[in-house]
Amino acid sequence: MTNPAWKFVDTWYGGGMTFPTTTEIRENNYGLTVAYISKSTDLKMINPETECVFKIEKKEDQITYTSMNSQGSVEILSYWDVIGTVNLIVGEQTPHENRTELHEEHGIQYLIAGGEVNKSTSGEEKKSAVVPANTYFSFTTNTSMYFSAAANQTGAIHQMISDNLVKVEDRILQGYASSGGRYALTDNQNNLYPGGKSTLYLNDGFSESVAEIEFDHNTTDRSVKISVISHTARVCELRGSTIVFAL
Repeated sequence: MTNPAWKFVDTWYGGGMTFPTTTEIRENNYGLTVAYISKSTDLKMINPETECVFKIEKKEDQITYTSMNSQGSVEILSYWDVIGTVNLIVGEQTPHENRTELHEEHGIQYLIAGGEVNKSTSGEEKKSAVVPANTYFSFTTNTSMYFSAAANQTGAIHQMISDNLVKVEDRILQGYASSGGRYALTDNQNNLYPGGKSTLYLNDGFSESVAEIEFDHNTTDRSVKISVISHTARVCELRGSTIVFAL
């Protein structure tokens, strides 16, 4: 699930269903094969009763999906207030059970199938938040993320795995979107952040969507200010101690 075996499909069978598809795949800078649309194309879907044409248009780093006739439609679903999937609907959408499935691992929920997850927490976009120093931080995202720390700093990202803080270098997306996890900048559960300022860099794997996150640990009042210093992602903000990084 962390590195799906993408295969060429020219025929789909069955009733209403959704599953991850793409018109193009590419290996990212870290050797992971992922969906990546680099150019505009037209996608035609036909059966004996229906013919739909969808225009998939690449504009800079964004993709626009348009149905070119009345037999098709486009639906965008969001999960945890980030874009998760674009559904290309052929013909009339008939009611059917589309059960939400979540895979959980180390406190992270990965949406792997089904409908919307209505856990809306959106509001005013925040670029910083102050939390107690004993608070773990987490992520909400719709992409894989790769972590790196500023040179010559003591902090590195650690994830709570089986009751231990383990140093990690990435978080690979399993499914459409994910939210949760417990992270710190040290491996000490009694002291989650180094004193002073530490910097964490996020990368989508292609160095197209990146972010610089600063953690400023005030050891006097035992608080940590988490700030988004800069980013090129579609969304990068703070929701309490949760960092939202989404394409």
